[in-house]
Amino acid sequence: PESALIGAEGDGFKYILSSMNAERILIASECIGDAKFFIDRATAYANERTVFGRPIGQNQGIQFPIAEAYAQTEAASLMVQKAASLFQEGVNCGEEANMAKYLASEASWKAADMCMQTHGGFAFAKEYDIERKWREARLYRIAPISSNLILSFVAEKVLGLPRSY
Repeated sequence: PESALIGAEGDGFKYILSSMNAERILIASECIGDAKFFIDRATAYANERTVFGRPIGQNQGIQFPIAEAYAQTEAASLMVQKAASLFQEGVNCGEEANMAKYLASEASWKAADMCMQTHGGFAFAKEYDIERKWREARLYRIAPISSNLILSFVAEKVLGLPRSY
C-alpha cells in the first residue's frame, strides 16, 4: 500500500546503492583505524626492541616499511574523508566510497603485514594482539565487497572500460 512506501516510488535500488556506499565508508574508516593500530604497534616495538646494542628502528630496513605504511594510510584517509563528506552532503559518492574502501583496506593489509614483519615471531604472541588484528585486516580485502570487484567498478563505471565479467 502507498502508506507503506518509503521514499519515492521506483527509487528503491538507488536507496540500496546509497546504503552500500555508507557501508563502504564505514568499513574504510575501520581499516584506517586498524592501519594506525599496526603502525603504532610497529613503531613502539621498533623503538623498544634492541639488537646488537641499538634499537631495530634505527635500521632503514625497519624504518622504510613503517614510513611507507604511514604514507599509504594517510593517503587512504583523505579519500575516506572525501567520500564521507560527499555522502553527508547527499551527493552520489559511489566512486569515492568504492575507492575509499579499496585504498583503506589495502593500506590496512600492508600495515598489518609490515607490523608482522617488524615483530617477527613475537607477532604471534597473544599479548601483542598483532596476529588477531592481522586476520581482521585480511578480511576487509574480500568483505563486504572484494578489492577485485571494486577495481571492476572503477574500470567500467569511472574509466568507461568494457565490462570484464
